Amino acid sequence: MKLGLGTVQFGCDYGISNTKGQVSLKEVERILEIAITNNIDILDTAQGYGDAEKVLSNFDLTPFKIITKMSAKQELETSLESLKCEKVYALMFHNENEINDISWDKFTHYKKQNLATKVGISVYTPEKLLEIIDKYPIDIVQLPLNIVDQRFKDILPILKAKNIEIHTRSAFLQGLLLMDIQNISDYFEPIRGQLKKVPEPRMAHLLNFLKQIKEVDNIIVGCTSQEELDYICVMYNTFVENIEYIGLQVDDIKLINPSLWNKA
Repeated sequence: MKLGLGTVQFGCDYGISNTKGQVSLKEVERILEIAITNNIDILDTAQGYGDAEKVLSNFDLTPFKIITKMSAKQELETSLESLKCEKVYALMFHNENEINDISWDKFTHYKKQNLATKVGISVYTPEKLLEIIDKYPIDIVQLPLNIVDQRFKDILPILKAKNIEIHTRSAFLQGLLLMDIQNISDYFEPIRGQLKKVPEPRMAHLLNFLKQIKEVDNIIVGCTSQEELDYICVMYNTFVENIEYIGLQVDDIKLINPSLWNKA
């Protein structure tokens, strides 16, 4: 299975469609059980996800590959202590603008110490990613990709040619792409118009768009309950016919980048 589990909701109240707030410790336990049952072996976390790392430390993490993200000023030892782990599968720069020769040496030193198997970066723009991979031999990347944000799709073969592991996020764009179309704000009218073209079950098509991209290694998804993750897994395994996904992209960056959303 290509699915990986994002943990931001474990440490803070996150997501435009999240009405439940931070996930309780008991619910995290149930979610992790569902993940194991469905052969999900990637846990994606970060020092910037509230107390998500400390929450995860309450559970047996040996079935999972742990990926954590941090700023260039933070230390991996902080995450290892919070997670109660000896090492992580991957360490990523959380900010694409913080990678430079000094910070790259710092992050790769952790790899040389066998505290991280892979070193990579979480990115927001294709232009910045191309600039980075031209200068630094990253092992892994996390990038936004969904039916309305297809900016990175054309450069995925370039990444694979460099043997870079590709993880995607924002499959549901913080849940916006799953909302009842009538409840979506007029601010997102172009996205609402594109969603009207997506047949039901919509989630199955959102996941199918990513599943059929051969370069994608893992699709990171978040949830706030075991029922949500169970449903995501069911939808992931639901067969749907390919539709014309290429015509569903929205080019307005202010609509597809949550950090630029006008929440007024």
